[in-house]
Amino acid sequence: MQNRRGFIRDVAAGVGAMTVISSGATAVAAAETASFNVVYPNTAGAKFDYAYYRSSHIPLVMKVMKADSVLLIEGVPMGGNPAPFAMIAHFKFASAEAIQAAVKDPGMAEVRADVAKFTDIKPTIMFGKSS
Repeated sequence: MQNRRGFIRDVAAGVGAMTVISSGATAVAAAETASFNVVYPNTAGAKFDYAYYRSSHIPLVMKVMKADSVLLIEGVPMGGNPAPFAMIAHFKFASAEAIQAAVKDPGMAEVRADVAKFTDIKPTIMFGKSS
């Protein structure tokens, strides 16, 4: 019988790679939070440099946007089918106002320019709320 830790590890490996990066800001209560989500559809022949994304782009985004945390979900093939998304980045903020301030930051020009360094996919942006 597989232990619980092994089961969770195996399920995570089979479903997709996830990473949570926290800014170290004061913990937000379990109340509703605002989210800024970037979804990269997986298309045949698309370029996506996962190593650069994790090691360079995400630290830049966190520095500029000052998100409370980010959850990265890397798509993996399942049942012989390609993943529908190359990557989903779920940035959490304390409020919608915090997201508005983040997207208006002048540093966002550098963030947008950096995208060409790791992908040719046009991402979809979705604002949301989570709890």
